[in-house]
Amino acid sequence: MSDCLPEAFVSRMGALLDDELPSFLEALRAPRARGLRVNPRKVGAAELGRLLSLRLDPLPRCPLGFTVAADVPLGGHPAHVAGLYYGQDPAAMAVVERLEAEPGWRVADVAAAPGGKTTHLLSMIGPGGLVLANEVSPPRLGVLHENLDRWGAPNVVTAGAALNDLASWAPGWFDAALLDAPCSGEAMMWRGSAITQWSPAAVSGSARRQARLLEQTARLVRPGGLLLYSTCTFERDENEDRVAAFLDTHPEWELAEPELRLWPHRDPGEGQYVARLRRRPGAPARAATDRPRSARRPGRDRGTEVERQWEAFVRAVCPDLVLPPGRLLARGSRLYQVPTAAEELPLDRLARPGLELGVVRPGRFQPSQALACFVDPHLVPNRVSWAAGDRRLEAFLRGEAVEDAAADGWVLVCYERWGLGWGRRRGGIMKNFLPPRARTRSRWGDPASRSPGDPPWR
Repeated sequence: MSDCLPEAFVSRMGALLDDELPSFLEALRAPRARGLRVNPRKVGAAELGRLLSLRLDPLPRCPLGFTVAADVPLGGHPAHVAGLYYGQDPAAMAVVERLEAEPGWRVADVAAAPGGKTTHLLSMIGPGGLVLANEVSPPRLGVLHENLDRWGAPNVVTAGAALNDLASWAPGWFDAALLDAPCSGEAMMWRGSAITQWSPAAVSGSARRQARLLEQTARLVRPGGLLLYSTCTFERDENEDRVAAFLDTHPEWELAEPELRLWPHRDPGEGQYVARLRRRPGAPARAATDRPRSARRPGRDRGTEVERQWEAFVRAVCPDLVLPPGRLLARGSRLYQVPTAAEELPLDRLARPGLELGVVRPGRFQPSQALACFVDPHLVPNRVSWAAGDRRLEAFLRGEAVEDAAADGWVLVCYERWGLGWGRRRGGIMKNFLPPRARTRSRWGDPASRSPGDPPWR
């Protein structure tokens, strides 16, 4: 691969690495290290290894992270659809660990798609915290929603805002913000597209964009709070030099600890740069009253109708369901559970103001994929549970109707003890309500198959 790399790139890496350059170039030619991160809300590592029939080798920088064999497809497995793990580059897992987020924190992930770092944050802040996950690209925001649905955490809201607008909503409101900045992507040089798109001009353009994004992200953080800046490039212009320039012009900020660099020839994974910055405790912050409030409230009549349909669904399907602290919010025909911690945000500007519960269709409430992956299956009396290898499970994951002679009504379909999605049984046939984006194209374990989200994920 080194023969295909731009000469200017090899020269710049040589200036950084000196006699380590051959090892670095060899690492770019080697097979990618593969990794996954366990969802601690749902499963432990030992049980997940059994389900996947894989050896999970612990990562030293991430207690929830593991490396796996390089030739095993992960995206189509039912454990993935049920949100038991997130496939992620091993180096990328070090980013959120560097933040050392505490339970109960409010964190903004400002360039969040595809969701690797958002789901990691959710595991760290616990049920009492809140993550605002922002992604300005609509297609990438959709991918983010897919991964959050699987993860099953109720304490996340999403936005699709330009970062400058996002910073005006809640200045100084977050305990921490994470900027995984758009960059020249040199850590992904093993992909052909990254090679063809690289140039010194692209590096300079990325550095200018990063300076603007750092400035805007910093506005979100309270005095004493943290800003984590990361990239998947090796360029000093986009890493150390970018942070140094920010600190030179922002005396209210300081470097909280030495920057971290991960190289593919030294550490598992593609490579990563991470800097942990702290806003000095005495730095001035804009008053909370400066935050814009929600400009519109949903119509109460429509909200009441949606809530009535929801209450009827709960009585019929999961009468013992207890939602986390918050309130119901109807948007048109859709219903959400807004986390208490999100009430201070302008809810009408959020893409999703909380856990999506479902949508009202003519004469009924249709539950969401997010609800299937959130709810404790034991609270749903009308459920089925299938193990790996069951042809009914394989058919369901392909989006097919399944023969199932039992009582009519909504059914929670489970992979072993974890919710996967919803079916609606009528006359011995269970109609499939697994969203198209969650379906698998073929049987898991087939090396020739790939799910849309299969690696590399970051």
